Amino acid sequence: MAEAPRDTAPRAGYPPRRVTAAVLAIGAIALGAIAVVAIGETVSRATMSTSPVEAIVVGERTEDRLVADRRGSRTSPFRYISVELPDGTTADLRSDDLAVGADAEVYRSDSGAVFETPPEAPGPIEWAVCVSAAAGALALGTASVRTMSPARRQA
Repeated sequence: MAEAPRDTAPRAGYPPRRVTAAVLAIGAIALGAIAVVAIGETVSRATMSTSPVEAIVVGERTEDRLVADRRGSRTSPFRYISVELPDGTTADLRSDDLAVGADAEVYRSDSGAVFETPPEAPGPIEWAVCVSAAAGALALGTASVRTMSPARRQA
């Protein structure tokens, strides 16, 4: 059985189609993985519920953390406190206002994380980033497949 003639002439100035398709496919896979992680994190933040818990502030410490602003990067001190929850466990959280020995109302999530104030639900920008990443992955995947398909001749 004879094979159909193939166009083997190199395209001037372009990489081979297989290379282009492979690069687009790798980009689609990477962006798709980022989209899955971003959507998972955003959904978990949106569905997280917290309940107020009375706690006692039992200790404090200061940690230097790297912060960046328009003038560059520098270290800045952040105050962390340890609180004792009613079930006897301790948790660390960042707070500038709570004093050692004081009773405090903190918020505990279903996963056990403790916050000084209830966390905010994801806003429209976070959802837009998730949708954009998924759409970009889909577009790169489509471009990868279309790169390998031969051009259609119009009669």
